[in-house]
Amino acid sequence: MLALGLVFAAGTAASAHAFLESSVPERDAVLSVLPEAVTLTFTEPVEVRASIFKVYPLEPDDDPLRLRAQAARLVDEVLQIRGDEERRADAGVQAAGREAAEIRIVLKDGLPPGPYVVMWRVLSIDTHITWGHFVFAYAPDEG
Repeated sequence: MLALGLVFAAGTAASAHAFLESSVPERDAVLSVLPEAVTLTFTEPVEVRASIFKVYPLEPDDDPLRLRAQAARLVDEVLQIRGDEERRADAGVQAAGREAAEIRIVLKDGLPPGPYVVMWRVLSIDTHITWGHFVFAYAPDEG
């Protein structure tokens, strides 16, 4: 019985993936003050150099479904391309080492108000690849 329990425990640990556990800002947040960085926290460490993290501006749209569809199309188009730094809203990634569960994506200074999509493709230390994205908006208070 003990051996069977160890097999199941080993299988559970081996099948783990690095999924997004939390983020700052949160998914669909509307911020009056733009943070210096987006922070992503994963359920386990990721290989920072083998992973991709980007933030892109989106065209404003009052319809949340159209905005999410726009974000998904953009992620499909740009997540894996290189040399896109000029189009991006981020200035790169900060992490505590080659493997980290918390990633900071530094935002460029002076970003205009509007919606943004945060996207990632991560290689977890157990060699599984996961990806995802979410949208947040920057809407400074007028006055």
